[in-house]
Amino acid sequence: MTARQHDELILAVRPTPRGFAYTLFEAPLSPVDWGMCEFKAKHKNIPTRDAVAKLCAKYQPDALILEDRSHLTASCYGRVRRLQAMLAAMAQEHNISVSYYSRASIRRAFHHGKITSYEIAQAIASFIPAFEPLMPPRRKIWQSDHPRLWLFDAASLAMTHFAAIAGTEPP
Repeated sequence: MTARQHDELILAVRPTPRGFAYTLFEAPLSPVDWGMCEFKAKHKNIPTRDAVAKLCAKYQPDALILEDRSHLTASCYGRVRRLQAMLAAMAQEHNISVSYYSRASIRRAFHHGKITSYEIAQAIASFIPAFEPLMPPRRKIWQSDHPRLWLFDAASLAMTHFAAIAGTEPP
């Protein structure tokens, strides 16, 4: 790994229906690693926690960034809430701070209240050349979001965190 260019190494994790997507940033426009992990098992929380723990052991991030889903009441988010509690406990064991950002705060950080996840992904791809080939196609109204969009969700969490600690917006 190269020398750090910023004060913090940030690991942003976005739980998905299949597992999780993550990005590791050393500065707002400097990703170090990123990827997606899928699990075939019916219960994905423990394998996800273990995989994130391995990433934490490998990179020793200063902060773990998660999406704030506390205001959502849908039953489908129960698994994600339990997973986020597990990840927060794991981070505490490793002395890693945890920060949560809502979708609204991400949209505000990207300077638009009504910006879509796809438009945020386009902005990220335009500023980070390594993410440009990962940009998924625009979905049709009858399609669900492309799985690669979850990677951009994780990147938007990290960039929102950097904007929050700097008191500015992402580029």
